[in-house]
Amino acid sequence: MAIWRQSGLVWTGAIAAAGLALLTQILLARNLGDEAFGSLSNAYAIAVLVATFAFQGLGEIALRNLAAFDVGRCVAAAGSLLLVGLIAGTLWTSWTGEAGSSPGLLIAFIPFILVQGGLTAGMISFQLDRRNVGIAAWPAGFQLARLVVVGLVILAGASVIFVPIGWFAALTPLAWIGIRRLRAAKARTGRVAATSTTGLLRAALPFSATRLLEFAEIQLPVVLAMPMLGAAETGRIAACLAIVQGLLLLPISIFQRLLRAGFHDWARDDPARLRRTGLLGVVAMAGAGAGLGLAIRPFASTILGSVFGDHFAAGDGFLGAMMWLLPIWFASIAINATLVSPRLADLRFGCQVVGVAILAGGTWFGGSWFGGSGTDGIVTGMFASQTFLLGSGIMLATIRRSSATRD
Repeated sequence: MAIWRQSGLVWTGAIAAAGLALLTQILLARNLGDEAFGSLSNAYAIAVLVATFAFQGLGEIALRNLAAFDVGRCVAAAGSLLLVGLIAGTLWTSWTGEAGSSPGLLIAFIPFILVQGGLTAGMISFQLDRRNVGIAAWPAGFQLARLVVVGLVILAGASVIFVPIGWFAALTPLAWIGIRRLRAAKARTGRVAATSTTGLLRAALPFSATRLLEFAEIQLPVVLAMPMLGAAETGRIAACLAIVQGLLLLPISIFQRLLRAGFHDWARDDPARLRRTGLLGVVAMAGAGAGLGLAIRPFASTILGSVFGDHFAAGDGFLGAMMWLLPIWFASIAINATLVSPRLADLRFGCQVVGVAILAGGTWFGGSWFGGSGTDGIVTGMFASQTFLLGSGIMLATIRRSSATRD
């Protein structure tokens, strides 16, 4: 019963954060229109992907063994990963032409990327302390700050470029608090031999790449839609995915936030319990996803039109398709979150590379394969990718039993 009470608390916080994030998206969509909203969503998606690659992997290593962290080496490792992410983002936007069409908006998101390091540090500190109230409230806090900024920009009638600039200014104090909390947690762990910068990079890279690919599963369709379908269609897809992302917070809040630190402990001390939790999670989350999807699907057009505006109602086919995908996606998150041992993390990373390749390939070619549109290709790629990730996650959690135990 305790685990479900704790899950309920964390999920309540996640729902609050999702509601605030969705309200932010609604205000932007209604005041910017589909084209400007599509451009902003694309730049935001790229920023989130870069920040995830730079900071999330090091956060996982902190959960595993914070005592082995040296602050200077951690900053160097994060800087190296951030540089790689920025270079990759620059190459992508140059290749697609976005760097030439909206360079100011893309550059304005770089400071926003930097503060994500402090926000990640804050979440890690709450997870290390097993502070469920903090785990629940922290995301809601920075989503509220984002919403306030958007409201002020709209009231002032300012340019869209002030949205990422305002987010940076509003989130910097929270990022500072997050860094201070993690430093305090580090001070309580005592002194041990610190891992080298190279060692941190090697340990963090599979988790950085894995978390990057997790976010790519929902952000990459926006990034791919921009050069394929244009800003207006990208805006409609982004609106649909904003709703989907809110629903995904149910498995994310339980398996990637509440239980994350415990998964690292169980991977070392009780792998059988870890496997049971993952497989039970698959069943429970598949059922929850199916129920939510069936309840929402008949009202897809009404939801999009009433929430985001009439221009977005045309995305009802895409949102309806996502509701069929929801149980697979929920179950995939649950099982893959348990693959945290070093060996399984490496194998999971390899599977996610394949999964994202399937997503990209299905997006580019799926529409022509089945005689549909570019949007049909995105749907095809997402279904194929999530199905593969669910199957590979179950296989790794069960067949690789001896390897997981040795890790």
